[in-house]
Amino acid sequence: MMLLKIFFEFFKIGAVTFGGGQAMLPLLQRELVVNLQWISMDKFLYFVSVAEVTPGPVALNMATFIGYELKGIVGAIFATGGIVAPSFIVILFIAMIAPKFRENKIYKRFMSGIKPVIVALLVNAIYLITVRGFKTLVPYIMAVAAFLVFSKWKVNPVILLLIMGAVGMLVL
Repeated sequence: MMLLKIFFEFFKIGAVTFGGGQAMLPLLQRELVVNLQWISMDKFLYFVSVAEVTPGPVALNMATFIGYELKGIVGAIFATGGIVAPSFIVILFIAMIAPKFRENKIYKRFMSGIKPVIVALLVNAIYLITVRGFKTLVPYIMAVAAFLVFSKWKVNPVILLLIMGAVGMLVL
């Protein structure tokens, strides 16, 4: 029964989230930490940090890690399946009607309408990570430095992650 609940909770989150993995973070936090209390906030932040540096989509990694934490490998499979199933169903549907769908005015307006919500969800994810996850001033300085380096010199994000990870090992 718990496995079906894991699948359903991740399916719900996957079904209502637009904008990618970072946009899911506030929903994952509210549902899994606050409402269901399946994991602690510290564990959630740990999973966020690991999911960010692990190859692949953040939300997929988060679902896999949390599912594994709750019910081992089978839990990871159910959580991962739950988070990807809505996207798979939608993409399958879109692929079937793609030529007409791209030119649909309602679709274009819908996508324009959800863009501000995506921005709000991303800002909320940044807020959760910084305010609750940073204990000293050093991570804020590192975040600003990383942003500036990425913006100005367009450094590969993977290289930047590795460099900042090394800096973190030395400084934090």
